[in-house]
Amino acid sequence: MVLKNVFEHYREGGLERVVSKTRDQAAFSLEHAVFALERAVLTDRQWYEYTVWRNRCGVDAAADPRALRYVDPSRITRSSPFETRFCFRKFGAVRGGDWDVESEPLAEKFDYIWEALAARYEEGRDWEDVGLVQRVLAGEERWRFATGEDVWAWVESLDEVYESIRDDGYRSARDILDTSFEEAAASDHDSLVDRFRPVANESMFFADTDDVTVFDWLAEIQVDIGRDGEVIQHNGRHRLWFAQHLDVAEIPVCVVVRHEEWQALRDEVASATTVDDLSERACRHLDHPDMVDVVGSLQSVADAHASSPPARRSAVRAVSDD
Repeated sequence: MVLKNVFEHYREGGLERVVSKTRDQAAFSLEHAVFALERAVLTDRQWYEYTVWRNRCGVDAAADPRALRYVDPSRITRSSPFETRFCFRKFGAVRGGDWDVESEPLAEKFDYIWEALAARYEEGRDWEDVGLVQRVLAGEERWRFATGEDVWAWVESLDEVYESIRDDGYRSARDILDTSFEEAAASDHDSLVDRFRPVANESMFFADTDDVTVFDWLAEIQVDIGRDGEVIQHNGRHRLWFAQHLDVAEIPVCVVVRHEEWQALRDEVASATTVDDLSERACRHLDHPDMVDVVGSLQSVADAHASSPPARRSAVRAVSDD
């Protein structure tokens, strides 16, 4: 299988592609091993506190990774390039680079999933008539973790989540669980095997969960924030499509990674006393959902708005569309 994959990569992109894919696989294997070690030696609470400490070192206006942000799902149009399988290890991280501007449009990255969901929920087809389901049954493709006949349980779960959002509105994971973070983080496991079960976002929504874990409690739609405040999908693509399709006005999300330029704006707002202390760029983002925890350190925005010059008032009102 390994040799077959190497040959396929070489045929598609030559030696450069083989080297690139080998590097990606090595990085993935290393992160997998580190995560396994963390899960083996730390309790859920210890793991969370260590992860947050590691990711927030040196960050001035560091946000609480558990805090929900409320965003318009229709504004989320692109998908982050970060690996999602160990997304929880990145909570609270700040990263530089061009990852935000290089993010792919959702409709391109997940075109095969979008096509399947549209066939089911817009065209009303039975699952057996959906092309993606047929390819999974034939062994040609997998849908998330479903292969072969497992696809039936998977699409049944999709129907349940879709109908729940349609009939009862969009609810956060912690609201559905009806438990506190302290209770979720206090989970015990009988063995190392149990402690290192595959941990994937949406596990609570799409699989049976015997015990509520910290990962279930954090299993919201997850996003990253680009340099200019763009909200970029990180995980939870199926629920995001449901929310967009059902015209949900606002959904709760957890922020996983922030661009370092965006974090610099958060730092600027957090350290300012009044709006007059801010740059024009920072003023344009005061109404951004990811500024709610740092705007409170400013003089009342309403008071600042009343006393600010016209140009600055316009900036205070603006919600970034960058």
